[in-house]
Amino acid sequence: MSKNMLEGIDEFPLTSASAKRLINELSSKHSARVFIGSHARERMEQRGVTRMQIFQVLANKHSRVTEAPHQTPRGDWKCNLQGMAAGEIVEVVVSLKRHEDDPSAFVVTVMVK
Repeated sequence: MSKNMLEGIDEFPLTSASAKRLINELSSKHSARVFIGSHARERMEQRGVTRMQIFQVLANKHSRVTEAPHQTPRGDWKCNLQGMAAGEIVEVVVSLKRHEDDPSAFVVTVMVK
């Protein structure tokens, strides 16, 4: 498999370790596959969080899963990742889409702790 290819994860249920590994890879090597929703953009503006801070939390291997992956009615897997970014503790709610074959991530919302 080439270096640019992103391999999906075929497991059920999706574990915290696998979700974190996939989110880390998406945000650090395949950032075009990470989408920030309108609600998250509103909360970013309201809470003073930048796009860079979100990507720092998502890409950092030291960030921790604070809410384990759980399946949504649409079949996506949603989880929370918390980490340090620009001196603040930032928590990002992420929904993983099509994690088996064509993974992408959707940022649902962001919080400052």
